Amino acid sequence: MPGIEPQEFLFLLPEMFLAAVGMTLLVAGSIGKGVNHRAIEGWSLAGLGLTAVLVFWIKGQAISGQLLLAEMFIHDNYAIFWKILFLVATALTVFLSARFVEEGRYRPSEYYSLLLLATTGMMLMVSGFTLLSIWISLELMALSSYILAGYFKREKKSNEAALKYFILGALSSGILLYGISLLYGATGTIQLAELAARLPGAQAANGMLVTLGWIFLAAGLLFKVAAVPFHVWTPDVYVGAPTPVTAYLAAASKAASFAILVRIFYMGLTPLVLDWQLLVASVAVLSMVWGNLAALTQQNVKRMLAYSSIAHAGYILIGVLAVNEIGLWALMFYLLAYTLMTLGAFGTVILLERREYAGETYADYAGLAQRAPLLAALMLIFLLGLTGIPPTGGFFGKFYLFAAAVESGWTWVAVIGVIMSAISLYYYMGVVVYMYFQDSERTTPVPLRAPVLVGAIGFCALVTVLLGILPGPFVELAKASLLPLP
Repeated sequence: MPGIEPQEFLFLLPEMFLAAVGMTLLVAGSIGKGVNHRAIEGWSLAGLGLTAVLVFWIKGQAISGQLLLAEMFIHDNYAIFWKILFLVATALTVFLSARFVEEGRYRPSEYYSLLLLATTGMMLMVSGFTLLSIWISLELMALSSYILAGYFKREKKSNEAALKYFILGALSSGILLYGISLLYGATGTIQLAELAARLPGAQAANGMLVTLGWIFLAAGLLFKVAAVPFHVWTPDVYVGAPTPVTAYLAAASKAASFAILVRIFYMGLTPLVLDWQLLVASVAVLSMVWGNLAALTQQNVKRMLAYSSIAHAGYILIGVLAVNEIGLWALMFYLLAYTLMTLGAFGTVILLERREYAGETYADYAGLAQRAPLLAALMLIFLLGLTGIPPTGGFFGKFYLFAAAVESGWTWVAVIGVIMSAISLYYYMGVVVYMYFQDSERTTPVPLRAPVLVGAIGFCALVTVLLGILPGPFVELAKASLLPLP
C-alpha cells in the first residue's frame, strides 16, 4: 500500500475545518453562561458556508478518482455531489432549528456542534474507500445522531428515542463490523477496489465466509437507511426526537447512508452483483409494501412520515437494484428531491409545534388553509412531491427510478412501486383533507413568528417545484457525478 504524502491531507481540509468549527462551538458554549443562540447559529451557518467554498476549491485541485492517504479515501465527483447536498441539508436544519433552540431550555452550542460533527462524519464517509474508514466515519455520524435524538433531556419520549436508537444502532454497527471482518478474513483486504478484484477467488475458495460477510455488511447498511426488516427503530425515534433532529435524520442521514451503500455495492461487491440484486429487490419490495400499509393507519403526522420514510427507502433501493446509469443518476436526483421535500414537511410540523411537542396529529392541521394559507400551500407541495404527483421533483424522481427498473428487467418491482405510490396518496391526502376541508375549533391565525424558518420552508418548496418543472440541469449534475457501473 502506498505511503502517505503530507499534501494529501489538503483534500480533507473541508472535513477538518468543519470538525474544528464544531469543536470550537462546543468549547465556547461551555464557558460561563455560554454564547447567545443567534451568535452560535450564525457561526454554524458561516462554518457550513466556508466548508462549501472549500469543497468547490478542492474539486479543482485533483482529477476525479484520485486515491488519498494510503488509499483510505477517494476524491471524485460522486463524493463532491453528496458533500454539497449534506451541507445544504444541514444549513436548512439550522434554519429549521432557530425557534426550537431559542425557545428551548438547553444550551445551543451543544446542539449545533453535534449537527456539524454529524455532517463531518457524513462527508468523510462518502469519501471513504476502505471499509474501515467508512465504518469509523459512519460511527462519528451515528454517535452524534444518538445524542441529538435525546436532546430533550427532560422529556421521556426523547430519552426513549435516544435509548432505542443507540441500542439498535450499536447492534447494527456491530453486525456491519463483523461483516467487514469476515470479508477481510476471506480476501485479506478492506480497500474497495482490491476487494472487488479478490472476491472471485475468495468465493471459490471459501464461499460461505464471503456470503456471510457481504450479508452482514448489507444488513448493517440497510439498518442505516431504515429499510425493512431493519426499520423497527424508525417510528419511535422519529416521534420522540426533537422535530428538527427528526428532519435531519430523515433527510441528511438517509442520503448519506444511501450514498455509501451505493459506493460499497458498486465498487467493492461488484463480482457479487447477481447475489446482492436479489437481496436488494426483496428488501425494496418489503419496504415499499410495509411502509405504505403501516402509514395508512397512522394519526400522528410524524409517525406517518416515519413509515413514509421506510417506503421511500424501498423506492430509492430500486435505483440500486437497477445497476444501470439511469438507476444511479435517478437515485441521486430523487434523494436530492426527497431531502428537500422531507425537510420542508417537517419544517411545517415545527411551525405548528407549541412547547416542544405538538402539531403532530392530523387534527392539528384542521382548517389550516384558513388559519395559515401560505403554510397549507407549502405543505401541499411537499405532500404532492412525496406522493409523486407533478409538477414536483418527486414525480420525475419516481418516474426515472421505475424506468430504470424496467430497463434492467425488474419490471415487477417497478409495478409494485407504482401500486404502492398510488396507495400512499390516501394517507398523504388525508392531511390535505384536514387542511382544506375540515373545520377547526381554533380560528385564530397561526403566527409565523420565525421568518428564517418560513424562509427555509419556502426555499424547500421552491426547489421541489423547480425540480419538477426544470429537472434537466439537476439530472445533468447527477450524470456528471456517477460512479463506474459494476
